[in-house]
Amino acid sequence: MGGRSLNQSAPDLKERINQVNQGLEKVAIREKDNRLYVRGRHFPPKPGDSIGGRYEIALGVSATPAGLKVAIAKAKDIDNALLWEKFDWEPFLKGNQKPPETVAEWVNRYETRHWEQTLRNPTKENTYHKNYRLLFNRLPQDEPLTIELLRSTILSETQPGSRSRKGFAIAFRRLADFAGLDPSILKELSKLGKGYTSKSVEPRSLPRDEEIADLWESVKNPAWQWVISILAIYGLRPHEIFRIRTDKIDEDPPILEVEEETKTGWRIVYPSYGKGWDMMTPHIVKYPNIETDGRNNNQLGGTISQEFRELKMPFPPS
Repeated sequence: MGGRSLNQSAPDLKERINQVNQGLEKVAIREKDNRLYVRGRHFPPKPGDSIGGRYEIALGVSATPAGLKVAIAKAKDIDNALLWEKFDWEPFLKGNQKPPETVAEWVNRYETRHWEQTLRNPTKENTYHKNYRLLFNRLPQDEPLTIELLRSTILSETQPGSRSRKGFAIAFRRLADFAGLDPSILKELSKLGKGYTSKSVEPRSLPRDEEIADLWESVKNPAWQWVISILAIYGLRPHEIFRIRTDKIDEDPPILEVEEETKTGWRIVYPSYGKGWDMMTPHIVKYPNIETDGRNNNQLGGTISQEFRELKMPFPPS
């Protein structure tokens, strides 16, 4: 009952496969592990691949006389489609084997997997937003995800040897790897990110102590005077103002505790006064009227930076 396996009638089936293959121009039927496949060198790129060429397609049948009849029919259809340049991968990518087609679909799947494997908290969320989400948003969301698309976006959005190009290259390579794009050309994305090192960063021109003191005196709002004091004396990042414990700021030494939910994590910070800063009073804690609920570190830091721009601060706060 049923068809015989290739092992039971190997000479007959092998001979029949060879006969059929002589009549095919673009593909050939192959047997592997008692299953039948079509193999060819002239396929168009599979969705997610950058270039076409050699592929092997499972025909979903066993290496039996009955299975061979089905395989022959499918092989002829594929061969004709390739000859007339009408081949479509869609019928061969159904169900779970069919990958998401667009950038948006792949990005959503990548983010879902990321949070399945990463503890989600404000700090991690902020890091993902800056290092991945903002960069993925630069991609055209409705287009298929391809190496060419990732490469062209990196080249158009960044400068050679820059920190931003390195960041784009890292994020896009991880997305491409997750999507299963051709691993042989993923190295191209990594190469695009080369050239940036710590030596590429131009040294910052730090404000003089007198400039900071002048700024503090020019600000009339006590809350924003306190912000300037705490940033200058304790060397905090702008968003860290909202992530500190000040209950020991009146003690000796007057320390601050920066909470875990920050870029560098929990730490103790000691004051360091500059020349002419004696009039500053960081121990008189007075927060500015800023809504903090539901806002991440990026948003909080951006609010501080925006206020300083409105104050015409001659140097950035961080």
